[in-house]
Amino acid sequence: MNDTYLMQYVSRRLHTIVRRFFRSDEGWTRVCERLDLTDNPFFTDKEEPYAKDLLNFAEPDCPPLIATGEASVSYGLVHCGEAVFVVGPVILASDSASRHKLPPLSVTADLLPFLYRCKAFDMITELLLIHNLFHNDTCSAHETADYNYLDHSITIEVHREFTDIVFQYQEKTSNHNPYDQEVREVGSIRSGDPEQLKKSWEEDYIGELGVLADDPLRNNQNLGIVLVTLASRAAIEGGIMPETAFSLSDSYIRKLEKARTPETAYQLARQAEYQYALLVKEEREKKAGGARALAADSRISQCKDYIFAHLHGKITTAEIAKALYMNPNYLSGLFKKEEGITIGQYILQEKIKLVKNMLIYSHYSYIEIANYLGFCSQSHLGEKFKKATGITLHQYREKYGVKEFLAK
Repeated sequence: MNDTYLMQYVSRRLHTIVRRFFRSDEGWTRVCERLDLTDNPFFTDKEEPYAKDLLNFAEPDCPPLIATGEASVSYGLVHCGEAVFVVGPVILASDSASRHKLPPLSVTADLLPFLYRCKAFDMITELLLIHNLFHNDTCSAHETADYNYLDHSITIEVHREFTDIVFQYQEKTSNHNPYDQEVREVGSIRSGDPEQLKKSWEEDYIGELGVLADDPLRNNQNLGIVLVTLASRAAIEGGIMPETAFSLSDSYIRKLEKARTPETAYQLARQAEYQYALLVKEEREKKAGGARALAADSRISQCKDYIFAHLHGKITTAEIAKALYMNPNYLSGLFKKEEGITIGQYILQEKIKLVKNMLIYSHYSYIEIANYLGFCSQSHLGEKFKKATGITLHQYREKYGVKEFLAK
């Protein structure tokens, strides 16, 4: 194997030094593709001995990341029989502090201006390239991240707390709310039944919701995120396009993170569940009360996903067919057969939905909305909107627009 080329490749990828030390004769090789580091005295005289001291931390089964403590300066080690590769130093993202830590270098402040900043995943990828070329038993990125960032004492603590919680519930003769209540709640969303959903909320049990954090606000925020996630998946199973469900989920979770009281967080989650149930209900009503099979052809679902992702521009059947590797005429016929409307009608229908939301929840002007959604003019948008809704853009905004946005 051309080890030198491999070291040059990794050096270029991470913009740092790659060294190969030999345990038997204490010989070593140094490769650095950056000219500003090659003859830099900080690296050749002061940092070099520190890099060599890291050899004892090399592990044969998995590459360790060694954090030097200050400013997230880190090294990666790869154990390859008689040789040990030392990659670094680099600066890893501040939220990527490895559990393998050493005292900081005495010259850290002098090194910082020269170091490359990268994500931990990028470092792990390059370390695995070296490791897996020299080992028959390969190591995965998941295993490496687990080894470097998961303190296994946490796993022990989780099991201890689990045992304590089970014991406490037995002592108090109390439990979580029954699973079948959750099934009915999620099932109501999946079937598009908002009224049944509200009934499931009102069911009375002596159990409790799970405790996901000690702080009441954080606890309800976490519970809310769980509820929104479950609701979004149930809605997808009920026929809602994944992109629609995921986008709504993202929006609600961001709002949950900004909640200031436990009650607000809880109600936001319930509101999200109800919204998902309504979306499924509307989708089923569009398909003749659910008599036709939802998402009968995956290609139709892919077509809808493409349309949703490109609503901000002009969309043609030819473009969609090209993206799906289909014949345009065949796609048009298949879509009409499954949905009962043409692709063009569906695109306009989805754009009108988005126009309604923008009129209600934003202060964008009519011409801005028209341009954003790919209409050739404001008058063209107004004509299509009135034909679909029976009222003008202005009348719709005046009737339904949120006052906070109308005031802007």
